[in-house]
This record gives sequence, C-alpha cells and structure tokens, in this order.
Amino acid sequence: MRKLDRASVTCPTCLGEFVPGSNYGQLRGHEKQEIRDALLNMQGHRCAYCERRTGEERDEGHIEHFRKQADQPALQLAWPNMFWSCLDERSCGKHKDKCDRPAGTGPQASFNVDELLNPCDDDPDGFLEFLADGTVRARDGLSAHDLRRAQESLRVFQLDANAFLRQSRKDAVSPYMSAVDALLKHGVEAVKGYVASVQSQINAAPFSAAIKHYLRGLQ
Repeated sequence: MRKLDRASVTCPTCLGEFVPGSNYGQLRGHEKQEIRDALLNMQGHRCAYCERRTGEERDEGHIEHFRKQADQPALQLAWPNMFWSCLDERSCGKHKDKCDRPAGTGPQASFNVDELLNPCDDDPDGFLEFLADGTVRARDGLSAHDLRRAQESLRVFQLDANAFLRQSRKDAVSPYMSAVDALLKHGVEAVKGYVASVQSQINAAPFSAAIKHYLRGLQ
C-alpha cells in the first residue's frame, strides 16, 4: 500500500451528473469505464491496497467502495469513496467485504472503517514497514491509535497474511537486492548512485512500497 494523490486526476464527469438519491446501480457501462480509467490513472494500474498490477484487462479488478455501499448509501457515487481493487478473494477489497463476523472472531471479524488506512487520506509509509522477505508489519513506535489502524488495515486487507502477496513483494525486491550485492564491491557511493538512478522506475512498479523500503534501508 502506498500514498495516492486523487488530485492528480480529474473527477469523472459522469459522477457530477447524478442528482442526490442516485445510486451506483444506475451507472451505465461507459460511465463505469470512465471511472475505471480515472482510478487506474491515479493508481498507475495497480491495486490501491496490495499494489499488484491490475486493470490491463477488463476483468482484472473492480471499482471498490472504501465505505461499503450498504453502510453508506449516500456515498455510492462519491468520487473520494472509490478505488480500483484487485479481484483476489483472499485480500484487498474483496476480503474487506467479507469482514462482517462478530468482533474477535478472526481475520473476517467486522471492523470500523475509520480505523482503516485510506491510501488517499493517509500515508501508509508512516504506519507500515515492508521487509525484504515480503512481510509487512506495523511500524515500531506508533501511538496506540495509529498501531490499531495499522494492524486493522493489515488484517482487513490481508496484506501480510496472504502468502501470494508476501512472495510477490519478495520477488519484486529480489532484482534490486542482486544489483546492490553486485555493486557493493565498488563501494558505498556506487550503491547510492544506483539507488538514485532507479527511483522513477520504482515509482511506476508493482509493490513499489516494498522496494522503496528496502532501498531506503541502504542509505
């Protein structure tokens, strides 16, 4: 999960055409496509939560409501409430929608949406620490409130418990680890130069948060 900038894209025109009381089910195909395109541009064709590549094909993801439509019907067509999420039933938006069990009953226990990290409103970098082995955990030193938000986000979106995501992050970091290992014989400055040279490449890469955290640890 990484920080997203909603101001980097224009709100889809279609969302300004509906009167109060309209609902998501009234959207037509081309209107959903407009929303989809805007979200994918904002997110760089990556899932808002896990950062895997998605959206290259029509059936690779879905428009996800951060605050559930059933819980907040007035926000069904609210642009700030929409993200593009992958279709993995074991994580991200799909798993969030399954979290409706009584509190304390495991990964699918119900949650307070205000305790989740919103990629546009919050900077996940201040809450989560990504490790080179693919795991992700709450940062050390957080306040009790922020620790709760980090832990709930990891649980509800299953960002660490999902073995596929852990392996994917590890695989994403691996080429950078190999490059750094090869450069170490040339000294610290060579490594620093390499890290600086790949920043723009990383920004557009899947699982960029994990890669950035690894390289940051070298500086």
